[in-house]
Amino acid sequence: MYYNPYPYFVYPNYYPAWVMANQPTTQLPSKHLAMPDPTNRGPFPSINTVKLKTSAKRIKVIMQQAQLLTDKIDESEQFAHDLMNAAQQSNKTEVEKLIASTGITVKFDTTYTPDGFRILFTDSGCCKLTLILGW
Repeated sequence: MYYNPYPYFVYPNYYPAWVMANQPTTQLPSKHLAMPDPTNRGPFPSINTVKLKTSAKRIKVIMQQAQLLTDKIDESEQFAHDLMNAAQQSNKTEVEKLIASTGITVKFDTTYTPDGFRILFTDSGCCKLTLILGW
């Protein structure tokens, strides 16, 4: 059971509609609605593509690094076996050593589950690439 801070009333006659309808009001509805109002967005900031272009350029390097790993797994049965075995035994240092032995130079972090493992490649805050391999 969970707590809902917004009450939901099942009975249709619970809200006293006649009271609300008979009250004179000059007040406009609040601008702070629960749903966004697409007619009142305001101006967007000017477009600067420098960071986007830099991220696109740097992600190419990360993708090449990920290609090194996937090529090694694809080409070497022994490497694939050793990597999977170390991951299933939760031997993180061995997994990282095996991944680094492929020639990967970018920072990465690994997590694994019984279904496979995930490698997150990062490049100093500009971009990230997640590689998910299943077994």
